[in-house]
Amino acid sequence: MLLRFIHSIRVQVIFLISTFIWSQEASITGIVIDDSGQVPIHGSNIYIEKLGVGAVSQVDGRFVIDKLPYDDISVTISMIGFQEVIRSFELNRDNYDIGKILMIRDTIKIGQVVVDAHNEIRPREFSSNEYIVGGQYHLDLKSSLAHTIEEQTGLAIQSMGQGATQPVLRGYSGDRFLLTEDGIIAGDLSNTSIDHTVSMDMASFKKVRIIRGPETLLYGSNAIGGVIDVSRQINSEARFKKPSMQAVFGSESTNKSIFGNVVYYQPLNDNNQLKISLLKRNAGNQISPIGTLENTSMVNDEFTGGYKYFGEDYVADFSYEQITMDYGIPGSPEGHISGVDLNMKKNTQKFNFHKDITLMGFQTLDIDQRYISYGHIESEKGSRNPSVIMDQQIFSLQNMLKGPKINIGALFQYRNFQAGGFYWTPDTKEITLAIFGLLEKEISDFTLQFSSRFEYLSVLPDIQYRPANLESSQLVERNFNLISAGLSVFRGWKDLEFSFSTMLTGRSPSIEDLYSDGPHLGTYSYEIGLPTLNLEKTIGVEASLEYYTDKSEIRLTGFQNFSPNYHISSKTGDCPEAVNWNPSMGISHPCAGADFIEWGSGSSGWLYKYQMDGHRVSVYGLESEFKYSLTSSFNLYGSASIVIGENLSDKIPLAYMPPDKYIFSTELDLNPFSSMLTLKKVSPQDRLGAFETITDGYFLADISGTYILYSNNFTHKIILSVDNIFNEVFYNHLSRIKAIMPEKGQSLNLQYRILF
Repeated sequence: MLLRFIHSIRVQVIFLISTFIWSQEASITGIVIDDSGQVPIHGSNIYIEKLGVGAVSQVDGRFVIDKLPYDDISVTISMIGFQEVIRSFELNRDNYDIGKILMIRDTIKIGQVVVDAHNEIRPREFSSNEYIVGGQYHLDLKSSLAHTIEEQTGLAIQSMGQGATQPVLRGYSGDRFLLTEDGIIAGDLSNTSIDHTVSMDMASFKKVRIIRGPETLLYGSNAIGGVIDVSRQINSEARFKKPSMQAVFGSESTNKSIFGNVVYYQPLNDNNQLKISLLKRNAGNQISPIGTLENTSMVNDEFTGGYKYFGEDYVADFSYEQITMDYGIPGSPEGHISGVDLNMKKNTQKFNFHKDITLMGFQTLDIDQRYISYGHIESEKGSRNPSVIMDQQIFSLQNMLKGPKINIGALFQYRNFQAGGFYWTPDTKEITLAIFGLLEKEISDFTLQFSSRFEYLSVLPDIQYRPANLESSQLVERNFNLISAGLSVFRGWKDLEFSFSTMLTGRSPSIEDLYSDGPHLGTYSYEIGLPTLNLEKTIGVEASLEYYTDKSEIRLTGFQNFSPNYHISSKTGDCPEAVNWNPSMGISHPCAGADFIEWGSGSSGWLYKYQMDGHRVSVYGLESEFKYSLTSSFNLYGSASIVIGENLSDKIPLAYMPPDKYIFSTELDLNPFSSMLTLKKVSPQDRLGAFETITDGYFLADISGTYILYSNNFTHKIILSVDNIFNEVFYNHLSRIKAIMPEKGQSLNLQYRILF
């Protein structure tokens, strides 16, 4: 398989290597000074997170970092007892002298000073926000978004095998949190059903940001769970003076997978730049400690091409992306014995325009236009004829003005959805109009942050469609007006910071919530919508307290959300006796004739009916994180995530809530080598909703090691890790196939990165 993969990209690699023979290197120099005594600081850390390289200041305070590519660079200078300093600049010559870097003493709190052209126009970060980039992103990298960020506080995974995984954010899944790429929705159907994969292979991405609080309303209305924003680039305005390449290759033993991503930048002149990215991943069936989970293999292919123009005070970027994912879902007695094969294809055209302006206090203008063509096909294993076909086309145009302490924007979006095969949902069009903004204000020792979003959605189903279970008269145009708002208060002391947020968010019912009426093979269900569903509104509060010392950081966060009309698709009945039944037994179905089963659907001739309805629901939880530095090279980390959901209408727990999760990690950093041991404890889940079963708790241990090597014009990074060291048999409560097979067993993973 390795030889086949290398053969498939050999032409591109040969071309890249031949181009880079003439690439040049650059270096940066500087001197670190104590601001109070104006004396050199010996032993401060100077680090470029983007490139994974760094240095230590010498006795005279001086440092040198060489063998760097021409690029936009952000350098972090840190030293215990001093505030961090970050310098951002364009590295556009062979030798760049930063000059004197003055560090301010702070023995109580390790703060952060950012020197960046547009930093002052960014909203203040809410305490529970997470940012995964650089070395941490490299360590956490897996094929899917859900597995990449699963160790983050408040995160869990729902799945139907390795090819169909989705993140769960504080107990919220689907479209109750927003999944965006550079601020705009991803444009796939992963938020509508658990078997629809997220259209991202994380090997081609560079960072993930998890956002909470009022800032989330800049991304969308239905953001009570938060926003997960991903990006393929650290700095969207990075400019290269010479050809440059970044590549990552890797493998994973638990599914015998191999993958690679190569990104190449070719400057044409000072103003014009090209980018090409290629990705390939082949993975076999998922292997658990007790056997192989059949029909879970996957193949991902991706191509991205882009052109960027740098003007005097603006940047224009045009790109085209194409990704295909072929994956499988294992068989189940609940409708299809051999499994389901799924194919996803998404083509995306993007145009971005960024301009520095001076207008009524605003400093930047950003225009983002996208067109997405998405297709999803489901077929019974071994069948050439698709059983379910779903397509959609999305056009969006968003404008944003940003200034110090204020952001405002507007969005227009048009969506055209089509269903085919046995997925009996009417073709439907959606039109969305939105205006939104965020304002910050300093009042005495407090910082106030207020945001709001006004959104209009028109849903236009095909009224000529004839449904099976719904009434034709119910297929009418639905119009929704959403008003969402958020308010945060921040207060800081020497070693403490308190933040409080309250949110009112709105979520309109999706096309599937309203009009679904047919079998959905991938979820083992026959889904029936409710055309009269109204808006789902949620009121939420969150409070965080952070404590800092020169060696430690501690955060404690609590949150509670209430929804008076929470949309739930529930199984209308259950037949436990059918678990081991199949048509070949020659006997009748144990629940023959039951009205909660749609007879004549699925390869086994039956599927459970799921009906959409509204309920009163409360979701609340507690999170904590800590970091403690025993020495300059040895760190301890820990986190706890607890979330509880209550179905107040039925007076039972809310179904599919993640169990409590506790993580403890140790890190040893002996530059250029580092290692990490992670211990994870997940509690049993016995808070069960309707038709759920108890899931046992488990304990896992993972270990990883990283080595960085600098050679000529090259930077090499090797990461070797072992997941589930003791080959523990464990089950994910949010897996819809936990009755079939446990999660993956012991896995040896290798990752190699190269930059030149």
